[in-house]
Amino acid sequence: MGQTVEPVSQNTENGVAETVAPDPARMRAEINSDGSIRVMFRGDAARSTDPADYRLSDGEGNVLPISTVLPTDASGALIFSSEALGPARVYFVEQLEMGLRARARFDGWFRTLYSDKPLGANIAADGSATDFRIFAPRADRIRIYLYEGPEDGPEQATEAVWMQRDANGVFEAQFEGDLHGVYYDFTVHGPNDPGNQFYGTEPVHISDPYARVNVDGFGKSRVWRATIPATPLVNGRPPMQDVVSYEVHVQDFTDLLPVADELGSSIPAFATPGLTNSRGEPIGFDHLVNLGINTVHLLPVQEFIHYPTEEWAAGHGDVPILQELGIAHEDYQWGYRTTHAFAIESRYRQTGTDWGAQRDQFRDLVQAFHDRGIAVIIDMVPNHTGESMEDRDTPLNFSGLDRFYYYRLNEDGVHIGTFGNEVKTEDRPMVQRWLIDQCRQLIEEFGIDGFRIDLAGQIDEQTLYALRRELGEDVIIYGEPWIDVNDPWIREMPDWDWYKEDAPITFFQDNARDAFVGSPFVLENPATDLGWSGGNAELRERVMTAIANSFDDEPVSPNQGLNYMDIHDNWTLADRFALSDWDGRNGVNEPHYRIAAGLLFTSLGPVVIHGGSEFMRSKGIAPLHEQHVETDYRNIHLKGREDTFNVRTPNQFVWENIGATADEAPADYAGMLDWWRGLIHFRLSDEGEVFRIAEHRDGHVRWFTPDDGHLLAYTMGDSVLVAANVGASDAQIPVELPEGNWVRIADGEVIDQENGVGGALSGGREAVAAQAGTLQIWVRR
Repeated sequence: MGQTVEPVSQNTENGVAETVAPDPARMRAEINSDGSIRVMFRGDAARSTDPADYRLSDGEGNVLPISTVLPTDASGALIFSSEALGPARVYFVEQLEMGLRARARFDGWFRTLYSDKPLGANIAADGSATDFRIFAPRADRIRIYLYEGPEDGPEQATEAVWMQRDANGVFEAQFEGDLHGVYYDFTVHGPNDPGNQFYGTEPVHISDPYARVNVDGFGKSRVWRATIPATPLVNGRPPMQDVVSYEVHVQDFTDLLPVADELGSSIPAFATPGLTNSRGEPIGFDHLVNLGINTVHLLPVQEFIHYPTEEWAAGHGDVPILQELGIAHEDYQWGYRTTHAFAIESRYRQTGTDWGAQRDQFRDLVQAFHDRGIAVIIDMVPNHTGESMEDRDTPLNFSGLDRFYYYRLNEDGVHIGTFGNEVKTEDRPMVQRWLIDQCRQLIEEFGIDGFRIDLAGQIDEQTLYALRRELGEDVIIYGEPWIDVNDPWIREMPDWDWYKEDAPITFFQDNARDAFVGSPFVLENPATDLGWSGGNAELRERVMTAIANSFDDEPVSPNQGLNYMDIHDNWTLADRFALSDWDGRNGVNEPHYRIAAGLLFTSLGPVVIHGGSEFMRSKGIAPLHEQHVETDYRNIHLKGREDTFNVRTPNQFVWENIGATADEAPADYAGMLDWWRGLIHFRLSDEGEVFRIAEHRDGHVRWFTPDDGHLLAYTMGDSVLVAANVGASDAQIPVELPEGNWVRIADGEVIDQENGVGGALSGGREAVAAQAGTLQIWVRR
């Protein structure tokens, strides 16, 4: 709440009146460990030190006496009550004159609370004991329960012990022996104040956020020994400028692979070599190896939340559209709803194997890629969790331990955020540690090489700096800079809030995407909405900036921005470039699709590609537009073809398309795969090193820009020439080249780096014959 302030009119220097927007009064309150409460004001608010201007109340609404208000600075004060205030309890402060009300947040003592004790369940090296530790700073008591089976109830617990609390909010219990395989959970007890979800308010057992194994997202945790990691890449991790990353979802990739039933849709299926389709073409794991990428980017593999399968199937099994989309009998998800960041998704394990077997299976997948020189990074989701998503608010772990510590909340202690909640990393050393610890564990116990951070813009800047420092410069890190935090107080803090211009990590450069192939949020007219590649001549200057990776927010290095064209949660490239109905299954504008790929792979900076784009993967079976499906069990919102996060069939890799030609299919899948494979091998070759530089270099890129905006040519390092024509007519592009033997290796349909595809230039002033809808590549030898 705050007073309404009318706009103020002021005269400018030239005498013209302008309207100055008001700055609303705002107040923030924090309780300190001694029970004093600090209040801070921003905007059109005047700080007062008169106790009569304030009201202090507890969580039940009881008014408490204020004895003294002392100034702290020009915009803050310190409030003292004549009654002792508990620093772990909920209080509210009101500034009566200005009509402001704020919850006394716990930041005053949370920001200095830290422990470096190992958390979770850890077995001593000699097997003599198993230690359990969990962090809950405002809890009064925590009881741990041990079980033999995953479905056992509290009355069947083999042990139920009150844990001991230390001075830093860590609760501990030690049991004799090696408890590998034992199941466990907790009850967390504390005040029943508004917003708390301790056992007295929510009488449920919670799981361990540090558990190495969890029984699905809802179930018990399980004690598990540390996993022995995959051996490292022989030649080390690729530096950022060399990264050609392939984004892929485990289930999408494996659903239609010809493997034994028990391997279906699993991590072991992903790692299975020697698979072919009916044409004898390599598919699955071998397809990725042959493609030539040096990094595989896995969509989330940390344990995430699902609805129980039996309940889901009973409620949805008879709904035709859900049957068509493959979600009538299973709660399919991409995984952006993590519940246990230290556990591997249990539904990805081989059928018939035990809870926890997925850890070794995942390690073996990493090893398989490492053995072939391919780095593995995972898509992690630390900005929100699977708690309180989709209108559910039952505690799983963080909320039951202390939602006020782990999440950003509003003044009433209610979750905020676009995705149900927001994890609070700023002013929370133990949340910052949680983020760093999960990355370390994935590296130390699996051999992971890096991370893509989902909605990284919601992680405060200082935490990301700490993450980069702790993991080391060779670990690959990139993430999404968009979707700001929903707490306006945090948004006003320049040391926490960030965007591309001050990004602490490499970020997805959406400006490059829009220049190459158009914005995924505007798709109405193929003549204008498919970027420069699709024929929009007005975007030539913009695509030049994308190729050079020289946007204003990348002043230091091309490595600051990650170039891409399509990604999991937007339109596939094939559907964008579809010949009809925005459905790539009906055919694709292949010449311009090839141009788009050619521009991406001849641009500076790291590159990520959406898995399946190399053979024109389509999601055309998904509804074109949003739909809302109502059932007796729960309602399902389908977001249409542009975002298929919760539909299974549209995301599946149709492996039978590999090797198919235009004579037998709606598109030349074989030819397109050869084109992408050739571009990737060229980019990562010695001759392609000109695209892989870590700093901007004057004169490294030289441009040739005829009057016709459909035409563009450029050289990289005076050793590679690219010439593209996105127009409908053949043309000549004048260029001036260093003297030498220039060999054409790509003509718009075929790429052959070793033998060339015909055509030679000798340098000096030349005119490149550019056929309509082609991209050519020449190299100087």
